[in-house]
Amino acid sequence: MARRHSKKGRKYLGNRSHGAGNIKNRRGKGSKGGVGNAGYHKHKWMHTIKFRLAEITARHKGFANPTTRKQQAVSLHEITRRADRGEFQAAPNGALVVDFRHKNVKVLGSGKVTRKLEVTAAAFAKKAKEKIVAAGGTANTEM
Repeated sequence: MARRHSKKGRKYLGNRSHGAGNIKNRRGKGSKGGVGNAGYHKHKWMHTIKFRLAEITARHKGFANPTTRKQQAVSLHEITRRADRGEFQAAPNGALVVDFRHKNVKVLGSGKVTRKLEVTAAAFAKKAKEKIVAAGGTANTEM
């Protein structure tokens, strides 16, 4: 439904500029300052830093290399927990075979090794390698 309000023409009677300030301010299309985002680094810079800088800085900045592979981290605690659940196959020598070859995983040293493990991963922490070898297993980095 249309709102009922009086026009501002009555309000501005006898007022030279009708709320536009100087006479040159509402002259025509030339007083617009451009189309779209024109001038946000030039004549509309104050508007940019006052109102639009939050939008501009919130976006992704810099360069992201599309070919990098993120390395996942798996702790020895997680491996032993999954071994207790029976997620890994046993090798003929009695060791459990843990194969992270295709997942780009680094094995971290937090946790205890309670079984003999044959772990293959992209990388190992020094402590993780020591704990696996101390339990009678092997830590392979062949990819």
